[in-house]
Formats: sequence, C-alpha cells, structure tokens
Amino acid sequence: MSERAYRFILGTTLIVLLYLQAPIPIYIYMGVLLFEGVTNWRIPIIVSRLRYGADYHDPFMGHCPRFGFDAERMLRLIVFVLLLISYIGLPEVAWFFPWFIGFMLFMAGMTNICPMVMGLRWLGFR
Repeated sequence: MSERAYRFILGTTLIVLLYLQAPIPIYIYMGVLLFEGVTNWRIPIIVSRLRYGADYHDPFMGHCPRFGFDAERMLRLIVFVLLLISYIGLPEVAWFFPWFIGFMLFMAGMTNICPMVMGLRWLGFR
C-alpha cells in the first residue's frame, strides 16, 4: 500500500465520520494517527511488509541529518494535533478545520500532491 492510497483512505474516512457525526470513531481515528506518529509503525509500511515480505525497503527510511523522523510521521502528528484542537478543544469555533483536513487528505490521495509533506521535506524531514 502506498502513502498516496493511505492518504486517500484517511481523507475519505474522516469525511464520512464527520458527516455521520460519530464522535467515538473519530476518537479512534485520532488514536490511530497518534499511534502511527509516535511509534512510526505506519499502516502502509506494515501492509507492504506483509505483502512483499521482510525484504521490503522503504526508500524514505534513510538517515536524516536535520531531524530524526520523516515527513509522513510528522504529518500524522500535525493532523492529530489539529484535530485535537479543533474537534475536541473548540468544536463550535473551529468546526471548519476537521472538514478542511479531511478534504485536503482526500485530494492529496487523489492527486499525489500533498503540500504539507512537500513543505515538511523542504524543512528537512526525510
């Protein structure tokens, strides 16, 4: 599974959960993002290793001189923090941000152009 397909699935799932107004599944969604961000056990890498065996090598898992983790991991942490602030902290004021995040992840999965990941790689994340 590629990161592109996973971003598409993340965006679609978030849009559907927001539309259904189901808070418990959104908390689980945020927990998965936090788990992936903290441990770097990302679902696309796990699926690829299960499909192709232990010989699978992620091209972005090299050494990064500036920061110790990659842009995809940082993306998950940023999305978690933004969802935490906007969905749990200020839901009446910042109701737009979870929808915006969902549609941006959806479009990043469709086009394979994720401005957040591109910007994080430009900053020095691998």
